[in-house]
Amino acid sequence: MTFAGKKIFVTGAATGIGRATACYLAAEGGHVFGAGLDGDEGRDLAASDTTGRLAFYESDLTREADVQTAVAAARERLGGLDAVVNCAGIYPTGKRLEELSDEDWDQTIAVNLTAIFRVCRATLPLLRAAGGGSIVNIASVHADATVPGVPAYAATKAAVVGLSRQMALDYAVDRIRVNAVLVGSVATRMTLDGLEAAGGAEALGLSFEPNRIARIANPREIATAIGFLISDAASFVTGSAMQVDGGLLSRLL
Repeated sequence: MTFAGKKIFVTGAATGIGRATACYLAAEGGHVFGAGLDGDEGRDLAASDTTGRLAFYESDLTREADVQTAVAAARERLGGLDAVVNCAGIYPTGKRLEELSDEDWDQTIAVNLTAIFRVCRATLPLLRAAGGGSIVNIASVHADATVPGVPAYAATKAAVVGLSRQMALDYAVDRIRVNAVLVGSVATRMTLDGLEAAGGAEALGLSFEPNRIARIANPREIATAIGFLISDAASFVTGSAMQVDGGLLSRLL
């Protein structure tokens, strides 16, 4: 796949899946504008870019004003948008629903769901002006099957799938495709911290071994799947919740 000439907005671009996606798309010819909270790591991302096609803008996408400013900066730098990838997310663990505070719940909703809503709302006019485009929202296997102690996370990831499918219906008339990606365990800081809190990967039946079902992925493996969904090769794919989970949801136990 090539992304030559494509103008792409990526959230959560400083770390994890977002960082891997931004690097992959830029390396394959895309012009990428990353946004996210981790300023030092985001600046390191931009500084380490050798393509000249990757920029980073520090912003808190739970704030409407920051979303508007980041999208305006992307429009100014790129001249428009062809694709949007929403990767920003948090993974609070270890609390059953009755143990969650309003602050825990509200923060998870704000980062994992409301930020996607606001970014999509702000970027849809740019995609429409380009004659169409693609939106990819990062969901999780937790949308379909989950584990104890993550009620807010599971709720938001199921909501991301529902939102993506609904948007696919509303914006097909504008030639805008919208898909979600159900990721399994990925070797990001967020996931590794969660695995440690749960007693390690083995305690959950996960492994880093390449020949194991439901192994833990390298972030680049998710990035290439995202790349497919925003590419012209996926022109007939919209409203989908694509599993990129190493077979995790296929396993009975």
